[in-house]
Amino acid sequence: MERKEILDEIDTLIKTYCDGCFVYKHFRKDHSQKFAQSFCINKCTIGEKIKTIGKQLTSDC
Repeated sequence: MERKEILDEIDTLIKTYCDGCFVYKHFRKDHSQKFAQSFCINKCTIGEKIKTIGKQLTSDC
């Protein structure tokens, strides 16, 4: 997959699922921004998918 296609796929996921995510907003309000971001990266299924797709960017270099 080309770099632009990978970035477009990540952008689509973020726009579709992450923009306006109520779970992120809740954790940021009740805990902290760091806690919310950590949740998104490590426990959210979409965050894990983005991380997996993003690894293709570094492996292609």
